[in-house]
Amino acid sequence: MNKAAAPRRSVTSVGILCKLGQRLGSPLSGLLSGSSIAPAHLQDPHLEIRPEQELQVILNLVRLQGQTPGLGLMAGAEYHLATYGLWGYALLTCPNFGEAVHMGLRYLDLSFAFSRIDLDERSDSVAIVLNVDHLPPAARAFVLERDSSAIQVIQRELFGAAMPLMDLEFSMRPTAPLAQYEAVYGRVPRFESSRNAVVFSRDLLSTPLPKGNPASVEYFDRQLQQLLQLRTERGGTSAWIRNKLLANISNTPSLAQIASDHFMTERTLRRRLADEGTSFRDLLTEVRQTMAEELLCSTGLSVSEVSSRLGYASTSAFIHAFQKWRSCSPRQFLEARTQEKQSNQAG
Repeated sequence: MNKAAAPRRSVTSVGILCKLGQRLGSPLSGLLSGSSIAPAHLQDPHLEIRPEQELQVILNLVRLQGQTPGLGLMAGAEYHLATYGLWGYALLTCPNFGEAVHMGLRYLDLSFAFSRIDLDERSDSVAIVLNVDHLPPAARAFVLERDSSAIQVIQRELFGAAMPLMDLEFSMRPTAPLAQYEAVYGRVPRFESSRNAVVFSRDLLSTPLPKGNPASVEYFDRQLQQLLQLRTERGGTSAWIRNKLLANISNTPSLAQIASDHFMTERTLRRRLADEGTSFRDLLTEVRQTMAEELLCSTGLSVSEVSSRLGYASTSAFIHAFQKWRSCSPRQFLEARTQEKQSNQAG
């Protein structure tokens, strides 16, 4: 993964790690230390963070609870398909296990994995190979356990039953009693191996998934492409604020309100947006323009009603703003779109 271009990720995973750490007796302040994530952020499912922020939380958890046997196994058990949002649902609707594996790897950056994962396909077997050598040494065993055990959770929820493994290899030494590994994987791993691999029969690739829907695959592939592009091009603070604006478009919160709600100064929030090449005004304009066009074309609302929905003080203020965006009035824009639609239907 190109670190400079690493896509952002949902803060959901950090919430899972913090809940685990707190159950084991660690303070939330210690788990979030150095991550620039505030406790309030964990309650915002729209917030996207940089991968290195989650990695800092992992390092904190390992530092505080590293003596807990099988800490990574415990964490991995919490990552259900629903945890991953669109990525998880896309896997669920794949027609067979092979397509789910390939789609999952194609959009791995939309999961919470830190392992670099490859597929080793042979005549009778397939190995999901995990590499953690690029991570700080203190995080490697935890990430390997978490990501590999999360794979087991995913396959169980895809199939509705445990997938029998042909082999299981780890390059590390065990961090827990062997029975704990067997309970998770259905077999005891071979430790201090030359690679980290979850190996299963090649025949499983063609196994139909109970909730598979072949007609949905192309749709979800497009949706995942768009989400990955969005998280790569505009992530972090700007994506989080954009989602907040979309959720409150008729009663737009100010930048000061947003900063206060998340325990930071307005100056800090402005600086973070500037670092991402945007500003609060630019984001608000973008959201309003997108929503204005959608409401005009899809809802049948009048110009004044759209103006009100978007939080403008007056219809004239909305019309003036729209003319700056589109060099035409909202009514002219709608008429042009209607004519274009009729022309396409006639053709």
